[in-house]
Amino acid sequence: MSLLKNKNFNVLASSLFISKTGDYAYEVAFVFILLEITHNNFWLIGVVYFFRFIPFLFFGPLGGWLADNREIKANVIYSETVRLLSASMIFIFYYYDNLTVGLLILASILTTIGRSIFQPSFQTAIPRLFYKKELTRVNGIMQVVEESASVIGPLICTLIIYVSDKSYVMLFNTITYFISIILLKQLSYDNSTANDKFYFPKVYRDNIQYLKELYRSKSDLFIAIFGSAVCILFTGSILRFIIPAYTLENGGNELITSYIFSASACGTILGGICYTKIVYHPTTYKLMLFWFSYGVVMLSLPAVSLINILLVIPLALMLGFVGALVDITLVSTIQSNSAQDNIGKSFGTFSTLANTAEASSGLIAGCFAALGLFSSFIAMALLIIISSLVGLKKTVNPEK
Repeated sequence: MSLLKNKNFNVLASSLFISKTGDYAYEVAFVFILLEITHNNFWLIGVVYFFRFIPFLFFGPLGGWLADNREIKANVIYSETVRLLSASMIFIFYYYDNLTVGLLILASILTTIGRSIFQPSFQTAIPRLFYKKELTRVNGIMQVVEESASVIGPLICTLIIYVSDKSYVMLFNTITYFISIILLKQLSYDNSTANDKFYFPKVYRDNIQYLKELYRSKSDLFIAIFGSAVCILFTGSILRFIIPAYTLENGGNELITSYIFSASACGTILGGICYTKIVYHPTTYKLMLFWFSYGVVMLSLPAVSLINILLVIPLALMLGFVGALVDITLVSTIQSNSAQDNIGKSFGTFSTLANTAEASSGLIAGCFAALGLFSSFIAMALLIIISSLVGLKKTVNPEK
């Protein structure tokens, strides 16, 4: 109950839910608009997604630096403003039938810049606003909030498209950012920043040096960040492309595919609710153990589909549950193992590595897909298992 009486907790949770609801509605409509604008040209679609992810390489480290050296409240408000402008741009140009691939790329870049700045600052704010003993519970609740938004957002998108047009989904997303900004202005956060002079090349050098420092002296934090990024390298394309394509190829349809993702989202919500009853002290070892379990469940999906594609649905529930354990443990581990003045840098480094890995995941899946979707599914899941086992071994005995 104490958290519910905490003004900052209510502000952060409400802002996250509203903003993420708009984000998830946006993601669904964005795909539809992209297919329409490119006339189903998959090469152009790949170009748009390339430019959508590439800004993480440049702005991920910057987001971490801003979280450590500038006022966090201002960071999250400015980042929401950038994304508001991006959604407004798509709405206006699409509404007046003037949206082009170039404008869509520009809007995607702005959205990614906003996300690169928002995430490290948001995650850095939590350990500075709450006691260490509350972090696991707060992170668990925030995970439930985000996954609830991931269910509600697409439903709202479907409703808006049914009664009006895709452009109004972008208007809805704009409104959610506006409400989020108003809420974030209520954040009571006395942030004492270092106010170091900004020099872009130095930010990159500092991040590279920081990663080397973690490798040498903070192996648990290095494995949590780098090991998770490697696992994401093999996870991203399975969730975005392989699961829906494999389902359709093996007797399923779009409805079954939606059931699978809905079951996964419900599992994630359940995992977030149960997290504090399962994990009392998050560690890197537990994180890698959860990644291993995630890989095992992922590997079982194509196996049970050979019996009946509908059996994938309950396993998707389990996949979401384990995924929540991974996500919450990852955030909690980075927060608890980072020095107070380097939390933003840790999340900025992770954001850069993880999003670069997710962008590269499709290329790797494409190579395996030449052997067939089933082989690709199995190979990517096995690589998650192998990567987590390497992480487990390094965590148990980091000297080796």
